[in-house]
Amino acid sequence: MIKRNILKYVIILGIIFIIVFSCKKEDNDYRDTYIGDWVFIVDRTEFNTDSIGYYYHDSVHYEGKIVYGELDNEIMIKYTTENTITLTIGENGELSDFPTHYCSGKFLSRDTLHLYLRWGGLGGGTIHQIEGLKK
Repeated sequence: MIKRNILKYVIILGIIFIIVFSCKKEDNDYRDTYIGDWVFIVDRTEFNTDSIGYYYHDSVHYEGKIVYGELDNEIMIKYTTENTITLTIGENGELSDFPTHYCSGKFLSRDTLHLYLRWGGLGGGTIHQIEGLKK
């Protein structure tokens, strides 16, 4: 009788042990804070100072997304229909690996983003000034 009770307790403890230690622990991804639907206001400027000269400016309101990038430390920001940028994000939310040294940006808070993107040279270029608010 005692052997039977001991065997029963050993089996129950074994089952509990298997259940507790076989559950996979969820890893928290620091990027989760920023992933989701965002509203972006984008001021776009194009210019060229050649002999003809050219200047164009508009503002766009776009409901975009921030999604995971291909690497574990990347995010992809789709801020207009035709514009997406992939950036590296640190655990502290700091952004890096911008396409040119003229570009900058940061998360002002968990739900507010500011980006300044500039491409071009030799008297011409494109500027995107982006303000984002998480939905």
